[in-house]
Amino acid sequence: MRRLLLAPALAAALIAGPAVSEPPDPGAEPLVINGCRIEPATNCSYAKLERANLKGANLEDASFHGAVLTGADLREANLQGVDFQVGNLSKADLRNAHLAGAHLFGNDMRGAQVQGADLRRVNLQDAKLDAANLEGADLTGAILGNVRLDGATWTDGRVCAAGSAGVCR
Repeated sequence: MRRLLLAPALAAALIAGPAVSEPPDPGAEPLVINGCRIEPATNCSYAKLERANLKGANLEDASFHGAVLTGADLREANLQGVDFQVGNLSKADLRNAHLAGAHLFGNDMRGAQVQGADLRRVNLQDAKLDAANLEGADLTGAILGNVRLDGATWTDGRVCAAGSAGVCR
């Protein structure tokens, strides 16, 4: 009897196939987290977005000046040209994110996961990247003046020595 009750449900699931998420409706309202609209060119300066799930978000040319995104999930997000100056991205997950031309001057990125990220032409002047993982990231043309790199994993997999600033030693 039990098999007969489960068989129709199993058959229906097999016919329907795996769940597929629909693409976002272009006319839909953008996601809002703590008053911050998650969309390109938004102004979320000084926003509190700790542990926010922004995976794959398009935030191109947005302002997050002074914002706190500690532990946020920004994997594969489009962050090109974003202003993250004097913000906090510590322990954030930025794997494979697109940050070309972003402004990260003075940002706290300690312990961030930045593997495979596009960091071309990024301004990291005075940023704190202690214990961050930059393996496989593209830093072509990046400004690295006075960047703290104590214990960071460099693009080639080397671990930077204590006192590394601007250059992984």
